[in-house]
Amino acid sequence: MRRLVAEQLGQVEWAGKWLPYWLGALGLIAVGMLVLGTVSGSLVFPLLFAVGMVALCSWVLWMRRRSLDRLRWMRQALRQP
Repeated sequence: MRRLVAEQLGQVEWAGKWLPYWLGALGLIAVGMLVLGTVSGSLVFPLLFAVGMVALCSWVLWMRRRSLDRLRWMRQALRQP
């Protein structure tokens, strides 16, 4: 069980180094949609898309933090005799 928790924690921490690039790419897509919406004159869909993108990124960050907290708690609980 200790090894499983350690492996999962390592995977989540390793994936964290790619998180800024992933969030940056999603941000660029959202900004691009807003620019295209401004140029075309229709801002309803691009604004909804940008709000959805912000919600998605916030959810990903929240789930990552929650997973890290739980895995660290499990690791600590497994270390105690």
